[in-house]
Amino acid sequence: MLNQLSRKKVMALAMGAVLAVGAIAGCGGEKKEAGGDKVYRIGVLQLVQHGALDDANRGFVDGLAARGYKDGANIKLDQQNAQGDQSNLKTISQRFVNNKVDLIFAIATPAAQIVANETKTIPIVGSAITDYQTAKLVQSTEK
Repeated sequence: MLNQLSRKKVMALAMGAVLAVGAIAGCGGEKKEAGGDKVYRIGVLQLVQHGALDDANRGFVDGLAARGYKDGANIKLDQQNAQGDQSNLKTISQRFVNNKVDLIFAIATPAAQIVANETKTIPIVGSAITDYQTAKLVQSTEK
């Protein structure tokens, strides 16, 4: 059972990284492959320090690295932890929007909801979200 759960976790993290790479590739009209001249700025907003959320963060970063996106080379990660504080979530998400990051990775439902309320133009990738529709992050999960 544990081995099956580990595989599911790895697959979920890998899918998040694939979505992020796709979102990065869709940003702007500049070079889109890893190793290009553009350095993409990615804001990572984690609700609280917790083993599963830390794993999601690590899986995202590892997935990007496996696809050629390395912090300090062709991406700049701004990793922030709100420490479970809603006002921190809002302040951090506003900073990401004001700094015009290219992508936001939101870890946990409250982080994704706050970020979604702050921007309609910056791509958002979410993780550790049980139901995007119930959280009002999407209108439908059919597409």
